Amino acid sequence: MNFKGIKSKLLRFKRIFTTNRAIFIFSNPRHDTDYDDLESAKMLKCGSSENGFSTY
Repeated sequence: MNFKGIKSKLLRFKRIFTTNRAIFIFSNPRHDTDYDDLESAKMLKCGSSENGFSTY
């Protein structure tokens, strides 16, 4: 898979995640923590050049 395909899949995953996160949190309130919020924010920032993204 080339870079364009990987980036496309990553963006699709992020879109699904952000669209459905509130529903997930409502259904699973134990995941409504500062830790989960921080880890989610890090995941959403992943894949950008300013956050250390690279390809080999």
